[in-house]
Amino acid sequence: MIAQKVKNSASNMSGRDQFSLSSLAVRWGEFLPRRAKQVKGYGRSRMEESGEFVNENGAPTALIQDLLSLHRMNTRVEVREFRPLVDGPDITDQHWTAMARLIGEQYLAFDGFVVVMGTDTLAYTGSALSFMLENLDSDKLQPFSDAKRNLLTSISLAASLDVPEVCTFFDNKLFRANRCRKGDSGSLRAFVSPNFPPLATLGISLHLKHNLVLPVPKGRFRVHENMSARMVVIKMVPIFDIDSILRLASSGTETCRAIVLELFGGGNVSSRDPNLFRALSLAKGKGCIVVVTSQCASGTVAVGSYAVNDALNRVGIVPALDMTTEATCAKLAYLFGKGLSPEQGRQQDRITPSLLP
Repeated sequence: MIAQKVKNSASNMSGRDQFSLSSLAVRWGEFLPRRAKQVKGYGRSRMEESGEFVNENGAPTALIQDLLSLHRMNTRVEVREFRPLVDGPDITDQHWTAMARLIGEQYLAFDGFVVVMGTDTLAYTGSALSFMLENLDSDKLQPFSDAKRNLLTSISLAASLDVPEVCTFFDNKLFRANRCRKGDSGSLRAFVSPNFPPLATLGISLHLKHNLVLPVPKGRFRVHENMSARMVVIKMVPIFDIDSILRLASSGTETCRAIVLELFGGGNVSSRDPNLFRALSLAKGKGCIVVVTSQCASGTVAVGSYAVNDALNRVGIVPALDMTTEATCAKLAYLFGKGLSPEQGRQQDRITPSLLP
């Protein structure tokens, strides 16, 4: 969904009233007589009485209009549905391209954007769009959301908050999209940001941490529509069949341009099987990038902490540092989509520059 704001009364409101829960839930329209446009992304669309969502064309528009009418939000909303509606697990890079293209086409006409989709692949989509949408203006907040309360709050934030980033709003927290991931499949607190604090938290009022927000970009806004999906993610376990990596590495970049390895702890792996290092050396020789992330929920890939790390470095792996696997995959797809060769992409400063401001 895309949301637009008209910059007027928000700047004249007191800090406490500007983002009070009562304003967000009931009286927001009284303070903000503005218009907004929303583009419905892919995903679940109609809520049953049981709380479950089902796919149904036209349901997103009706649901959002009913919500806005019920809560008297005086925000003009336009809904764009992508047909056919699909569940979160069915999202691909083609859907990301469609979202980015639509946002690019409407960019000058609207001020804020909200994408609504299922949560299962929301972290991947948010990470991808954070790279595909380059040089967002300070008033182009793009939160991702799901469920009614998150949706209403996201619309309000997109219509008022100046944050030049792609964000995810969930459980009263505004996360940097390429820093968060789904951490709990059965909780209302489903999303976490393991290595970076939330940009904002919502209580009685909104507390925005201005020092964490990215600076306003100086370049022209651009949309990168090409994403390359030729990569695999391998989670290493003690009983892993190393020969499978050998077979994959032997095929070269025609099959795979990048291998993302989720290793133990700070990037550790058993040094007992020389075939692993032979496979990684073969992958590098065939022009494939090998990027190492951690299986831990938080922390970083520590380069050189153990002897095995040194062995990995000698075969030319790229540590993902504290990037999530979701962000690592999205950035690789973005770099390859820009036309970078695996050798160019292997440069660590291209793949893993700090995502901190």
